[in-house]
Amino acid sequence: MKAILSSQARSIMIVGGADTGKTSLIEALADLLSSDNRTGILDLDMGQSHIGPPTTLGWGVVSKGFKGWERIKTAGLYFTGATSPPGNLLPSLAGARLLLDRALQRCDKVVIDTTGLISEPLGRVYKQYKIDLLSPDIVIGIERTDELGHILDAYRYQRRPKVFRVPVSQLAIQKTIIRRTDWRAQKYREYFEDVKELRIDSSSVGLRFTRDIEEYGLEGRLVSFRDNVQRDLALGYITDTGLVKGRISVRTPLKKGAAYTTVIIGRAKVEF
Repeated sequence: MKAILSSQARSIMIVGGADTGKTSLIEALADLLSSDNRTGILDLDMGQSHIGPPTTLGWGVVSKGFKGWERIKTAGLYFTGATSPPGNLLPSLAGARLLLDRALQRCDKVVIDTTGLISEPLGRVYKQYKIDLLSPDIVIGIERTDELGHILDAYRYQRRPKVFRVPVSQLAIQKTIIRRTDWRAQKYREYFEDVKELRIDSSSVGLRFTRDIEEYGLEGRLVSFRDNVQRDLALGYITDTGLVKGRISVRTPLKKGAAYTTVIIGRAKVEF
């Protein structure tokens, strides 16, 4: 506890497999730290996101105690284009670094949530390079037995990060695949509750793909509207495309007059 409360510990990363209680620990830490510090939560779980819609990384500020995820205003988003890291490691790593930099500019402490991907070999490589890239002051690993050893043992002799490993709480809840899918669908419905149709001239914006570039099968794919300083303003989903004719039709809650310069086309499709 002393290490966490230290002014030297500005970033605290939580690592663990699925259903190990990461969210509950993050809530408790945010509640504790925000009583005396300007505290941010950086949500890097693009599939089960609490800050921002699925396919995004997001962060927000907790003030004077954790009062529920719905009370956290999104301070920044980064669109990864997918709901899980495999096949999209680079967007999720790049976005994590960009958002952490912005959060640390405004906060004394930042608590970092991560996905449950820890399996060998992808989970090991992904988590270790995420630790290297974000360089947290503290890493807290939650495990049932020793399933994080292949990730965290590599840091045992390093000065940074300080690594603590704690057991999974008996209160941790197991989530079924159906429950996770329903969660995403509900988040999409909430986010796209009030949308308008927007027709985009592809010659007037920068066009990027998070992974594959193709003209067919784009209907339903999620997109993000990004401004000229790499901030994602809003998501949308494609309803019609004619890239050969230079147009894309999107439904989006993007505010009227929002100045976007780039449209990012993701890999995932909207799930209602």
